[in-house]
Amino acid sequence: MPHNGRRPKPGLPGSPPDVETMNFGVSKDIIEDIRNRCDIVELIGTFVQLKRSGANTYKGLCPFHQEKTPSFHVDASRQTYHCFGCGKGGDVFRFYMDRENVGFNDALHMLASRVGVVIPESSFSGTPEEGRQRAGERERLYRINAEFCDFFRRTLVSNPDSPPSLYLKKRGIPSEIAERFKIGACPDEWTACLAYGRSLGFTDAELVASGIVRRKEETGRCFDHFKGRLTFAIENEQGRVVGFSARSLEPKPLAGGKYINTPETPVFKKGNLLYALPLARRMMTERNLAILCEGQLDTIAFHRAGFECAVAPQGTGFTEGQARILRRYTNRVFLAFDADAAGQKAILRAVEILLPLSFDIRAIRIPGGKDPDELYANGGAEALAQAVDAAVPWLSILCGSLPERHDMTTPAGRGQAAEEVAGYLCSIKNQVELELYVREAAAALQVSEEAIYAELRQVNRARRRDEEFRVRREAESPGARKNVQTPPAHAPAILTLLELAVNSENAARRISELLMPDELPADDLAAQAVNLAINAALNGEFDQVAGEISSLLVKTPDPAVSRLLVETHVCRDPEKAIQDSIAELRRQRLRKQRQELTARLRVTTDAMEKIKILSELQNLK
Repeated sequence: MPHNGRRPKPGLPGSPPDVETMNFGVSKDIIEDIRNRCDIVELIGTFVQLKRSGANTYKGLCPFHQEKTPSFHVDASRQTYHCFGCGKGGDVFRFYMDRENVGFNDALHMLASRVGVVIPESSFSGTPEEGRQRAGERERLYRINAEFCDFFRRTLVSNPDSPPSLYLKKRGIPSEIAERFKIGACPDEWTACLAYGRSLGFTDAELVASGIVRRKEETGRCFDHFKGRLTFAIENEQGRVVGFSARSLEPKPLAGGKYINTPETPVFKKGNLLYALPLARRMMTERNLAILCEGQLDTIAFHRAGFECAVAPQGTGFTEGQARILRRYTNRVFLAFDADAAGQKAILRAVEILLPLSFDIRAIRIPGGKDPDELYANGGAEALAQAVDAAVPWLSILCGSLPERHDMTTPAGRGQAAEEVAGYLCSIKNQVELELYVREAAAALQVSEEAIYAELRQVNRARRRDEEFRVRREAESPGARKNVQTPPAHAPAILTLLELAVNSENAARRISELLMPDELPADDLAAQAVNLAINAALNGEFDQVAGEISSLLVKTPDPAVSRLLVETHVCRDPEKAIQDSIAELRRQRLRKQRQELTARLRVTTDAMEKIKILSELQNLK
């Protein structure tokens, strides 16, 4: 049955539509632009140590499950990956979704930021109706934050004798710096922001949703969240204001702590934001360096000293999400935390997060236990530059703090210290880095390198046991079976056709001549992939076939399909393979039709219906 025209793309009931029909509210052109700008080898290489295994193939240890022998394959030409151990696979979007444990929307934004593509907020959605509503709500939040950023700035400038203005003068922060970093002040009134927001046409519900205003549960009355505080605008990677961090100027704040933040909103997620990132990312890339501070004023001090690569987390501990943001711009991080005990603990917590991502980590020691802002105020840019130049490796900080927790004069205490150090070292994936760190740790602890390696093996065994126990416990827990995703079973004939179609444009065209689109099961993802390959071949777009099929895997991961996108197959007789597979598909289809008719024949009591069914059975023969 010849078929030489365009074949319909997947989109039938029960099947995941392709990106053009599903599109998440973002145009296909934008999605393809992001995919084309992301080199999958470079992207995955930031998480996995890849080694070339062929002309276009790379291999490494899978980041999704524990393994000793590499089974994770990346195809550079098709820009796809597949693990032959756990079955995960797809394109750059699917990798980010699985690796960062996020949905497609978040993965799309994260990758867009990585490659410099701006996604129009108004085009972002799930379904068109929901998307328009959500985009409108998010856009209103952006507008509210932008309006109040200006409002707070005007409040600060127009009240030069107010506590916020006097505080900035005391800290030596001139007006141009305050303007550059969007520092402002909230009026010292309970409803000034509420009244101003209403005057702009925003509802009380919108102002509460933005975090500018809070609602008292007992009475339902609204009041200003940042009343009387110095405000620091917080921007996302695209440079849009998403919220605020506000400092109290009272010795003992009546409400909240010294610093309070905008509560979590659809646009403000503390764990995914870094203060001053839009101002810092250019120098981060140019100097391959990020300086991580504890707060806004320390960050500003580094910028004023010429280190415009400084950022700070938002009032909470440093998170893995923030570490991954930094990894997009640099692989070198200097930690500029306070010199007190809390600061040292914060350094070690950050090291635990940064090490698995292969960062070069150093700590900046501020002389005299001062913070960076104080050092800049007293010594200027030169003092901060000297502190940066004198930054020490993280392992020196760790080893220097061991006597605080272990008795280094006894074998037992030294052994416990070695175990603690091994707990950090086992996070290092690069073998060259590991060997150098082991050498340094052994010298610092005055033990042999083999002793450190022995501790490493022991820690790794313990962690594997814990992971195996956790997996077993989850598998045995009530409802666990609901969470297990069983890979779909595909007919071997369909997989053979897909294997041939993705590897040969001629084979895809030949399948289209012999097989009608409706002969492939509409609810089978591998069959949908066959149709995509045929469609691409018929329309002169065969070079896009891997991307088209990868779009299906974004919505519905399928190990059997992703595997075929990283394997190159050579078939000695493709014509015979195509004809045999199509014949088998038709036999299966007839068999299924006979089974359905026979089942209907058994239960029907209507004589005319029985005659009709018997006639259909005869026709099938």
